[in-house]
Amino acid sequence: QVLLNTLVYFNTKYFQLKTPDEHLKLSFSHIMKHWKKTNIAKSGEQNRTVLLRYYPPPLKGQKNEDRKMYEQHESTENPLRCPVKLYEFYLSKCPESTKNRNDMFYLQPERSCVPDSPVWYSQALLNKFSMEKMLARLLMVREVQEHMLADQ
Repeated sequence: QVLLNTLVYFNTKYFQLKTPDEHLKLSFSHIMKHWKKTNIAKSGEQNRTVLLRYYPPPLKGQKNEDRKMYEQHESTENPLRCPVKLYEFYLSKCPESTKNRNDMFYLQPERSCVPDSPVWYSQALLNKFSMEKMLARLLMVREVQEHMLADQ
């Protein structure tokens, strides 16, 4: 449950998903892992950074090139709070059959699993009530509110 809460937090903050319906429309196929070359200012060296990109489904009549795209960048300073690492960890604990689905992302936690279990989540979509509860708490976090206001 903590991992799901954290994913909902990052997806609210960086992907600008504000409602339970927006979150529940998210799918594994909407999120892509990318590598971006970055220059280090002092030495001029090139570095690679990993990020997650979210391409929301197009709105009716919207051209592909007009679609907005959101990113979550890796945090090398704090790997335990890194959105990319947490996403990869979540994927590793999901059933194989769900990982390429285009109709689900947040899965219902398994009732009886221990930390060493290979799978922590069922093949069932997280219910709307659970999402509403998680989101109600997260939308009160000042950091999330500030990030949403800055992106408008």
